[in-house]
Amino acid sequence: MIEFKNISLNFDNKPVFVDFSAKIEINQHTCFAGASGKGKSTILKLIQGYVLPQKGEIAVHGLGLNAENIAAVRSQLAYIPQNIHLPVDNGSDLVKMLGFESKHDLILDYCSQMGLEKEFYTRKFDQMSGGQKQRLIVAVCLSLERQIILMDEPTASLDAESTEELLKVIRNLKNKTIVSASHNPVWIESADKIINL
Repeated sequence: MIEFKNISLNFDNKPVFVDFSAKIEINQHTCFAGASGKGKSTILKLIQGYVLPQKGEIAVHGLGLNAENIAAVRSQLAYIPQNIHLPVDNGSDLVKMLGFESKHDLILDYCSQMGLEKEFYTRKFDQMSGGQKQRLIVAVCLSLERQIILMDEPTASLDAESTEELLKVIRNLKNKTIVSASHNPVWIESADKIINL
């Protein structure tokens, strides 16, 4: 379980959260929904410990999110950002940089499930559409086989067909806790639990 207990957070002296509490159950898909600027992406940063609340506590699988536990918490997470800027040319180079060559076959399997042909693994990112690049990054992140998967606007660059393919992959994942931030109605309705911000 991921638990937020009475979180308060301000940016530029403007409140983002005031005494916010929520529980995210394990092995479920919880989606944080709401308009831009409501704090959806900030929730994902809070779980990773990249943003710290001014007040309140966050616990991930019983571990309080603090300096002592942050490495153990992050080792359970895979984060798929909305905006992807990478210091490599293609998926193959990314996998080598991360040291995940052993995940090659699994990555290609996820790519296939999301409608990406094998050639996209080595195609240059600047020769891909935003949706193709996004699906490849999702495949790489899922191959990490982490317990908790954080997804920020995962359908932002996807058309309706690609969204359905991604949703099918997510539904077929076993023993995974999915935490997403989205304003896409189709994605939101697919979640086991919706938290409106």
